[in-house]
Amino acid sequence: MKIVKLKSSIFVGLTLLLLLFPWVDAWKASSIKDITKPYLGVYECREAKLDDKDYLEKFDYIRLELKSKNNFLLSYKAKGEKVKEEKGSFAYDKKTQTITFQADAIPFMKRKFPLKDGRLLINVAIGEKTLQMRFEQL
Repeated sequence: MKIVKLKSSIFVGLTLLLLLFPWVDAWKASSIKDITKPYLGVYECREAKLDDKDYLEKFDYIRLELKSKNNFLLSYKAKGEKVKEEKGSFAYDKKTQTITFQADAIPFMKRKFPLKDGRLLINVAIGEKTLQMRFEQL
């Protein structure tokens, strides 16, 4: 009787190992970046130009925080002024490595920008001029 229980226990153990074996390979093949959302976090503006004129020097800081549940917070402080904030939502496309923003203040407008390796590049036409901003993840 003991031999039958021992054999069935070994059989059940081996069966479980064989069933889990494909998952082990899948875990090894994926990285922590595949499981988490590495694009979430705080981004600092490193460049802000309107055509060739540098506007970043007029600010103490410009920060963009990508939060869970696809919400963002843009906070900025112009020199000598109070902190201002804008909120909205975003959607990240892993395949194209782009992010689409929609501000709460302007719900009918969406803008898509490249977000790759912790760098967000923004190019927006404003009249005949172009606003260029570069954010880097902290």
